[in-house]
Amino acid sequence: MNEWLLKNLVCPRDKTDLDLNDNNLTCPKGHSYPIFDEIPVMLVDDAEITHGYIESTLKKVSVEKSKEKGIDIPKNGEVDEFVQGEIVHTCGNLYYPVLNKLKRYPIPEFRLPKGNGERLLDVGCNWGRWSIGAARKGYKPVGIDPSLDAVLAARRVSKQLNVEAVFIVGDARFLPFKADSFDVGFSYGVFQHFSKENAKISLDEISRVVKNEHKIFIQMPNKYGIRSFYQQWRRGFTEGDGFEVRYWTPAELLKTFEEKFGRTKLSVDCYFGLGIQKNDIDLLPGKYKLVVHSSEQLRRLSHFLPILVKVADSVYLESENQK
Repeated sequence: MNEWLLKNLVCPRDKTDLDLNDNNLTCPKGHSYPIFDEIPVMLVDDAEITHGYIESTLKKVSVEKSKEKGIDIPKNGEVDEFVQGEIVHTCGNLYYPVLNKLKRYPIPEFRLPKGNGERLLDVGCNWGRWSIGAARKGYKPVGIDPSLDAVLAARRVSKQLNVEAVFIVGDARFLPFKADSFDVGFSYGVFQHFSKENAKISLDEISRVVKNEHKIFIQMPNKYGIRSFYQQWRRGFTEGDGFEVRYWTPAELLKTFEEKFGRTKLSVDCYFGLGIQKNDIDLLPGKYKLVVHSSEQLRRLSHFLPILVKVADSVYLESENQK
């Protein structure tokens, strides 16, 4: 297992140190977490299950135990089968036309400054696209996700692309890391699917594991976005249930993030939807290229007209952790 993980993993329940015994990580209170094909599975099985990924992972680990599977890395030029089928869930509805038809990996542009070996936590990494983007920008990413299948795919893809990244299975509400383990906290397309209560619990966990006065960079949906308003209207302006998106007002986001972290700045991610990335424009059909271009133009314009941030569908919150 990865040496950094051995030094920095703790019990997600009580945050105590872990011992490695017979392919399991065990804390002094007897909580045990299996290692599946060198991937630590740090899920809390007696907590509220908030996503089907948690259930399927626990079942998979239970049935298949901790057999050594090996890493079946896709050939150069191939796109991993898991990524082909997961692309809409990770990148958004604009990607339906390329479902199971990807010709390359959609690795997004990482908007943080160029890194110099800083350890970065990617919460809800899925198949690792943001972790890979962070590694290419000079960071040392650690991706965590409740889906074992996604984490195994992230490991395959990162090795295929010759990118150094570490991945584990875990729950954002119960981060299995020591305090101050990370230089940077990051999450994209994740907390929008959490109840607001669970999102706040997860933000507390991120604050705990990121060093004091270091950056935390998280994407969230804006209730007043043009497309966001339409989506809320379609479901009768209900709060949202299950995996549905929960919409936050800019004021609500700033208040919550400033309470959890400290000084926070709001900026535009994209317009006309969630997850729109200019780097993927070549993958999309013509009618969606116009959406991407328009979103990018408005994002650039927002630097000069800050009022435009208020109507962006997706925003970034950049906080300085002041715990």
